[in-house]
Amino acid sequence: MGLGFAKKTPEEQAAEAAAKNQAQQEKEARKQAEQAEKERQAFLRTPVGQARTAFERGDHIFQYSLDVMNQQAIIVAMVGSSTKQKTTDAVQVLNSVSREGWELINGSFVFVEQGQQSRDKFMSSGQNVAIKGATVGYYLFRRNEANRVAV
Repeated sequence: MGLGFAKKTPEEQAAEAAAKNQAQQEKEARKQAEQAEKERQAFLRTPVGQARTAFERGDHIFQYSLDVMNQQAIIVAMVGSSTKQKTTDAVQVLNSVSREGWELINGSFVFVEQGQQSRDKFMSSGQNVAIKGATVGYYLFRRNEANRVAV
């Protein structure tokens, strides 16, 4: 005795398989579109993405700042003080911005102190002091159509 389920015809089975395949393809396409949008948003947050947006907007001036060096204060009891530095080479960023249609017209650097640590010297007078901060490069660009590389 049967359970009351009608057996599907080969045409119905093929249509069902095609619908599942179509749904899977649509799901994969949505996933790829979401990933592409995440990557686009990440690019737009970079200096090059900001430069491209400013160029497309018709801006005449573009300014960007970059931490070119970070310095951490290190105090070791009874030994002294020192700093740990991390540097960034801005040349690649500056060249990439230039290829977006900009010409570098000025660059300047400022040390931004973020704090300091100090301890009394061991077995003598005075203090061991270590400074924490960042050297920030400020770059000013002027629009230059001749520098724009097609993307």
